[in-house]
Amino acid sequence: MTEKRTIRFAVVGCGNMGTRHAEILRRMPGCQLACVCDRNAENALKAARGAPVETDYEAVLRRPDIDAVVLGLPSSLHANHGIRAAQAGKHVITEKPIATTVADAQALVAACQKAGVVCAVISQNRFADGIAALKAALTRGDLGRPILARASVKWMRHDPYYASSTWRGTLEGEGGGVLMNQAIHNMDLMLWLFGRPEHAVCLTRNNRPVMETEDTAVAAMRFPGGLLATFEASTSAFPGFDERIEVHSLTASCIVEKGNIVSWKHEQQLPPPQPPAFPPPPDGLDPKLLTFARQYANIIAAIRGEEALMVTPEEAVAVVEWTLGLYGSSNG
Repeated sequence: MTEKRTIRFAVVGCGNMGTRHAEILRRMPGCQLACVCDRNAENALKAARGAPVETDYEAVLRRPDIDAVVLGLPSSLHANHGIRAAQAGKHVITEKPIATTVADAQALVAACQKAGVVCAVISQNRFADGIAALKAALTRGDLGRPILARASVKWMRHDPYYASSTWRGTLEGEGGGVLMNQAIHNMDLMLWLFGRPEHAVCLTRNNRPVMETEDTAVAAMRFPGGLLATFEASTSAFPGFDERIEVHSLTASCIVEKGNIVSWKHEQQLPPPQPPAFPPPPDGLDPKLLTFARQYANIIAAIRGEEALMVTPEEAVAVVEWTLGLYGSSNG
């Protein structure tokens, strides 16, 4: 049965990401920011901006005016809190990664399936114009058979970013370093664009005493059809650069930076591909949050039974599986 009423969300965890989600939900049509929750009442009040506040997660789950919870918590908490939400009959939207282990990720997906609730994982980069256009071009075969690809995430996170948190840069909190946190979006894009790799090898290195996980990684990957790809990631690349996806074939090349096509060359002079039609942005939304809003439009429609999720939980599990696989192949 299609659910037409307004979807009422609770944002759980009011750090940087939780506050961002609260801002989006405050403006999205078809939904309501029904409450925010954080153990730190001051953080919750800042994110709430007038919305009801809870400091106890169980209180959120008991509220009858909550249809869905958004988990902006440390990565290692996603599975436990998501499972409890599903058991309470709430839809689950979690920041990436879905979990820090495959077993936990699968347990969360199974709990949501058993409860009959939506399990959505934020993968907003798929909804950027350039990436969506590239996906459409690959699906149509505009590039012919891709033979070489590259994904690059070279950012700068200074020591205070890690030192200000008890979970960032730790195995217990994040399940890994730059691969599991910052670069996991590009891992999602690589699997979405090209399928699951057939083989991968990886080198990782920790260059920062402030963290126990890797801050730099490089990988070589082989995808179905013979496509070879390199994957590089770092949070120690001063001053920081835009993330980048490159795809090359015998007849065409496409380069996407920060979600926009910056280079398109085609032997037959085909014009650059265009993205699909996305819903208009909510009034007053910060343009930096546009891709999040596009994914939320799909999530809200999925909760209502109007659309299928464009990012499935099974895909999110696969991203964790392959990221952990890179760690397993590393001798760095």
